Amino acid sequence: MNKKKDYYKILEIDKNSTAKEIKSAYYRLSKKHHPDKNGDEILFHGINEAYNVLSDNEQKKEYDVKSKFGNNYNEYFELFDNNLEFDYQKEKSNYEKFKKNEVLDIYIDIDDTFDGTLEYERWIKCKVCDGTGKDILAKIIIKDNNGNVLKTFDADDGCDFCEGSGKDYKGEACNFCQGKGKIGLTPCKKCNGEKRILGKQKLSGIKLTGNETKMESMGNCSKDVAGMVGYLLLKNSHGK
Repeated sequence: MNKKKDYYKILEIDKNSTAKEIKSAYYRLSKKHHPDKNGDEILFHGINEAYNVLSDNEQKKEYDVKSKFGNNYNEYFELFDNNLEFDYQKEKSNYEKFKKNEVLDIYIDIDDTFDGTLEYERWIKCKVCDGTGKDILAKIIIKDNNGNVLKTFDADDGCDFCEGSGKDYKGEACNFCQGKGKIGLTPCKKCNGEKRILGKQKLSGIKLTGNETKMESMGNCSKDVAGMVGYLLLKNSHGK
């Protein structure tokens, strides 16, 4: 959360907008500015950031009070925040969280003994939910007081981005729901809603190109932007 940003202005909504209006504005703007539609990637990230804060009750409550752009701003909190002593452990934790979610490129130092093989950890898209973070096969079961099943129905929610079609405007798989047409209401059991999992990558036959070798799509998979994967960069500080 960045209290210096006007998240309401970014989503082009009023400060008293309802949760439904916030969600509607997010889908409209993310669809308009999505990189796949030649939209502005920086603006798209800003829209995602604004929605993540305003759609979360606890974050929204804090933002509305502590940000001068919030709908219930209290300058006392800004003064209080500015006079807090630097909390090293908290900042370290925030940095580690940032690295986990935002840093996509992976840097690995090698030396002259490198034989072209490599094994390392990287975040990859969860195959069970296809990167949606949702269990689209989950069921809602209604039982009576005796435990008898009264009714069972699908616990899915139609994707507003593609209006449930599973296709984007080009006729290709929707990036938001990964072509499923629905996004689910419960977290994926495999990735716990993280959309990706930490796995081990094994490579062989790597050919170096100078002191730094850059390998496309072999870094971390983005948690927030579908299809975005970082680079793997091998740096040989001892090479010629």
